[in-house]
Amino acid sequence: MSSVPRTTENEDSETTHDATVTSVATEEFVAEQYLDDDELELEEEEERRWFRLPTKEQWRAALPFLVVYLLAAILRFWQLGERPLHHDESLHGYFALQLLHNNIEHWSSCLIPANKGACYSYDPLLHGPFQFHAIAIVYLISQLLGVADHGVNTTTVRIVAAVMGTGMVMLPYVLRSYIGRLGAWIASFLMAVSPSLVYYSRFAREDIYMAFFTLWMVVAFARYIQTRKASWFIAAAAAFTLSYATNEATFLTIAVFGSFFVAVIAWEIGGQWTLRFKRETVLASRLPRTGAPLVLVAYFIVLALFAKWFFGYMDSLSRYITGSQQHQDIANAFVNQLKLNTERLMPWLGIVLALIVIVILLREQFGKVPLIGRRGIARKINPQRQRLLDTIFTMPWTHWFFAIVLSWFIFLVLFTALFTDLPNGIGNGIWEGLYYWLQQQQVARGGQPWYYYLLLIPLYEQIGLVFGIVGIIRCLVRPTRLRLFLVYWFVGNVVIYSWAGEKMPWLTIHMTMPMMILAAIGLEPAALKVYHFVRERWLERRVTAIVATDQEEGSKGTWGAKRRAKWALGGSFATLGVALLLLLPTLQNMYQLNFIHEADAPHEMMIYVQTTPDINIVMNKVGQIDQKMDGGNHQLMVGITNDATWPYAWYMRDYTDVCYNFTDGCGSTADPPVIITAADDVATIEARYGADYDIHQYVLRSQWDQGYMPPPCIPTPGKTCPVQQYVGVGPWLWLSYGDNPPPGAKFNLARAATNIWDWWWYRKAFGATNGGYNMYLLIRKDVVQQTGVQP
Repeated sequence: MSSVPRTTENEDSETTHDATVTSVATEEFVAEQYLDDDELELEEEEERRWFRLPTKEQWRAALPFLVVYLLAAILRFWQLGERPLHHDESLHGYFALQLLHNNIEHWSSCLIPANKGACYSYDPLLHGPFQFHAIAIVYLISQLLGVADHGVNTTTVRIVAAVMGTGMVMLPYVLRSYIGRLGAWIASFLMAVSPSLVYYSRFAREDIYMAFFTLWMVVAFARYIQTRKASWFIAAAAAFTLSYATNEATFLTIAVFGSFFVAVIAWEIGGQWTLRFKRETVLASRLPRTGAPLVLVAYFIVLALFAKWFFGYMDSLSRYITGSQQHQDIANAFVNQLKLNTERLMPWLGIVLALIVIVILLREQFGKVPLIGRRGIARKINPQRQRLLDTIFTMPWTHWFFAIVLSWFIFLVLFTALFTDLPNGIGNGIWEGLYYWLQQQQVARGGQPWYYYLLLIPLYEQIGLVFGIVGIIRCLVRPTRLRLFLVYWFVGNVVIYSWAGEKMPWLTIHMTMPMMILAAIGLEPAALKVYHFVRERWLERRVTAIVATDQEEGSKGTWGAKRRAKWALGGSFATLGVALLLLLPTLQNMYQLNFIHEADAPHEMMIYVQTTPDINIVMNKVGQIDQKMDGGNHQLMVGITNDATWPYAWYMRDYTDVCYNFTDGCGSTADPPVIITAADDVATIEARYGADYDIHQYVLRSQWDQGYMPPPCIPTPGKTCPVQQYVGVGPWLWLSYGDNPPPGAKFNLARAATNIWDWWWYRKAFGATNGGYNMYLLIRKDVVQQTGVQP
């Protein structure tokens, strides 16, 4: 193999045809499935036009995609506001409301230093600023449309997530010239019904936004390499900036993508070195003819050594920062100085960029720089065999310029909260996210084991996982650059997210998304053959002509080709049969997770510490008291202890007399009519107020049984044990016996299979279902008598 194959539509055509299917009907089908150069040119011509009504053929080709998009939208928007807000969702919804009321509605007040505390500003604890601006805009539009609750409710909080989850399903269409029209449709369908992608498209957290921007970046860059149109490169740059403004995990994305692109460059450079052998032997014929494989192997060896050093250094740095308060103070001072230097440097960088642009424009104006033809390093690049290098060194400077300008504008708008936090937002946006991520590696929130995703994904994503593996094999056997990238992206994400300290179920979607495209590539050959077979049966005249021709040519070779084609067709039908069987539990998981147990964490591993519907019961009781005592004006005094602040800060957003750090944070010493506390503070509250209040226990948050955690480590003279946040019985015993296996039990495949089956179809939990965190509603006894509302 002398060079990485070009990523063109012709490389995918191996999936279709034997001698018996090379018919007129087949040729028409292939023309519909894969874009050739003429069609790409036609697309570009249509893009240049202001407006053109679609033809019947275009509507017919687009209809299957439109049906999938409609399905995706229904699954993501149906009963979107039914589930109570998760702890994190309440934070995002609350601070988006703060941004609306202050940074948007009273923008000028946020420029006054004394008012900064009431205005939104970027805080890496809450992740990037994009989601707050986007949700605030949805609130604003909803208010203008007269939506209930002044446009602020559990539905409007999640609309951005649902929109982007639906948009993600649409993006594979842009890749149809790489993976085929049918492959793009399958990818869209699998994304539309994926249990994890549907669930986190109905969840107001930053992960679905980041996943959308990441896929947008991939498809835009792929199209840029193919078309060299500035709009695609600018779109890719905007997607990267929006991803960075959404989640610090973009650092991980860049690590995966960047290492792959450097690998491609290494291959292209090595491909220019021809290897010659003194004599042609059997061994020599099997050796590479260029230096590309050797350079690539050397690159990955260097990369592995660098990664080992880098991750070790980052781990040591993280341990140092979190090791003591003194170290924390030193690190804080260092980062603050970095931010200050950055804020001072940025205006000068802008001036330098402006001067560079002026110089380039003047040189072009006076003919000093030729506008046509290759120059410099570009003249030494082979555009056919070094496509990435050719793209990099022949890019017009205007592409880079407009991409940088747009990206910087997006960065400024979001990280400075609409220019209300200048210049602090600049330094914070560049350094605080990385600094916070470093500290969190030692916190390792959730304490999940390294095999967490290897357990979670197979429980939910059956068709995606099985055919994702098939897709990986196909991509490696018949590689194109995009196929190799998809494999690298998926495997890289699995490795890097399994390594990262914080492992949460919502991060699953960053692995699921490329896995679904790989699954589409794995399914596409069988689907293509079956589709072609059905299409031929509809075109009886053409089939008859083909059969007549075959009878005239009837030879032993043709008979053998026919036999092979029948076996291939039978295998394709069998493959689709397996896909349909795997689709059934996937759809069952999607339905149960999103529409039956959407707030029932003890029965769904994909849900992490979810707010229970009990919060609606408590809020209804508070609303009844407010209505009977004050006519529903939301002036009821409510005391909420610190451990119950979230999600109540969002649910109590319209109440004007709420103390969130009860009792210490209250200005009044009066006993409020209603007190809400959680398990951490209930003993103190009950001891002080129990005589004068009626009390009732509810469940604030519930969670999935964690018996799959590693068993307790037992230290020995030659072995030290790491700190274990949580312990269990291990994954194999947990699958077989739940969280309480009998003494001396071993992994039992039959029991594990039965337990998985019972969970798939009956949602019978593997372990205990009583995991959770309680809350308590206290109502003053005289208020109970006055209103008749019991806690």
